[in-house]
Order: sequence, then C-alpha cells, then structure tokens
Amino acid sequence: MVWTNIWLRLFGTTTLLGINLGFWAAMAVCVLVVVVMNAVFWGLKPKRDV
Repeated sequence: MVWTNIWLRLFGTTTLLGINLGFWAAMAVCVLVVVVMNAVFWGLKPKRDV
C-alpha cells in the first residue's frame, strides 16, 4: 500500500505550499510533542523543600 497514491487519489496533490506533505506530517508530530511536553511540565507542582 502506497500512502502517496492513496492521498493523491483523495485530494489530488502531494504538496502543500510547495513542500512535501511528509515534511508537514513530521512538523505536526513535533508540534504535538512540544505541546504535550509543555502541558505536562507546566502542570507539575513545584517540589517542596523540607
């Protein structure tokens, strides 16, 4: 199964703004990881000194 051919049949293009959709998919994964990391770290309580 070739994902490029499936995408091409559905949407008629494999680029967005002149850049391959694989790049945009990788960029979306990176942004998702950064958002989740920020949500986790900002949600942690500060460590109390004893």
